[in-house]
This record gives sequence, structure tokens and C-alpha cells, in this order.
Amino acid sequence: MAEPWAHYLQPQTQNIKNPFAPMLPGFKYGTYNDVDAIKDLVTEKTCGVIVEPIQGEGGVIVATEEFLTALAARCREELYGPMLRYQKSAHPDMITTAKALGNGFPIGATIVNKNVTEKIKVSDHGTTFGGNPLASRIAHYIVSRLSDPSLQKDVIKKSKIFTNYFQILQSKHPELITEIRGRGLHLGLQLSQDPTPIVTAARERGLLIITAGTNTLSILEEAIKIAVSPVAEPQGVQVHGEVDSPN
Repeated sequence: MAEPWAHYLQPQTQNIKNPFAPMLPGFKYGTYNDVDAIKDLVTEKTCGVIVEPIQGEGGVIVATEEFLTALAARCREELYGPMLRYQKSAHPDMITTAKALGNGFPIGATIVNKNVTEKIKVSDHGTTFGGNPLASRIAHYIVSRLSDPSLQKDVIKKSKIFTNYFQILQSKHPELITEIRGRGLHLGLQLSQDPTPIVTAARERGLLIITAGTNTLSILEEAIKIAVSPVAEPQGVQVHGEVDSPN
């Protein structure tokens, strides 16, 4: 096997990896949110670390701030030495984005910091569709809209309302809903059984939800339907309340 050159920190979700097997050699797989394992995982032979802050397909699993900060600190310790590392920063050197950037329109981007920019020369990399005017204009609008402080506040408010209602559902069905995960309006309900009957029942009531990971309901699209009034029950929660019972 080749020397390890990257570490992909993810849950060992075999059904996601199987279609891409055999996996590339030289990768090490770490345990998500395991801070103690980082020191042995990231060494002077590590070329790069790939990590998702929120693993959607893995089951809406959120990386803790402690984990991301420790991971970034370890990478920079190996690169710069312990005296020059950023102790409290979890900012990555590179970010890749696509779906969220175009809101359904095909576009992708790689965002890099100054350390990476200084090492890139003109024409180092090209792309056939790079800089497409229509795609770029759409992405500009989407980013401007998503970065609007009023929208961000609205997301936080709606997230709290949904989370509170899901906690109520969990208290009513603790044997079914074992955990509530997520951030903002990307939430997940970990179930103790196959969620397919719930997905089917929700669809029959006009609510489209998907599954992720192992027995996890991924809550995304229906969050848009939440009522403006903070005292009104979100449509998505009304439907969940009807179908989340194992009976």
C-alpha cells in the first residue's frame, strides 16, 4: 500500500462506499469527532485532510467545534510548528461547494485561503465551463441571499422552533426517536427502526422527506413550509406528529 497521503474522516457507512469500490489505497479513515485519535492519524506523512462539517448522507452528523479546532491545529502544527499554529481557528485551507452555490443550477467552486493562493500560478488548472456568465450570476445572487443577516436570523429562529417540536415528538415516542441532530435547517431524526413507513406516510400527506445513514430521517425541504407566526405549528411537524408513531 502507498504511503498515507490523505485522511477522510467519516463514519464507516459501507453502503455509501460500496458503489465506488475498490477504494483508493493510501487513505486512512478516522472516527468522526474523536479528538484523541487525531494525533496518531495526522502525521508528517499526511498530505491532506478531507472532512465534512455536517455529514448529510452519513446520517446528518455534525462535527463538534472541539473536533474541527483540534483537527486544524494538528494540521498546522505539523506544517508550521507548535509556536505558529492557530490555536483557536478551525478555518480550512480549501472549501469545495456546488449544490448550495447554485441552488439547483449546475456550478461548483473551490475556495482557498491566502496560503494556497500564493502557490497557484495562472493556468495551473483550467475548466471547460469555468466562469460561465449565467452560472456565475446565479451563484452571486444565491450567496448574496444566503449571507443576508435577516435570512440568517430567520433560519436560526425556524431551527429553534423545529428543534423544540422534534423534542416534543421525541418525548412522546422515546422508543422510536433516539436522537435529534443537525444544524440550522438541516436536521435529522435518528430512529430505532426502518423509517420507510414514515417516509411513505408523510408522502401520502404531501410532505417529502428522505432518509440518510442508518435509519435517519433527513429534514430539509419541508422546513421551508414553516409558518411565519412563532405560535403556529409548522406543517412539517404536524405531519411528523401524525406519522412518527410506530403504531
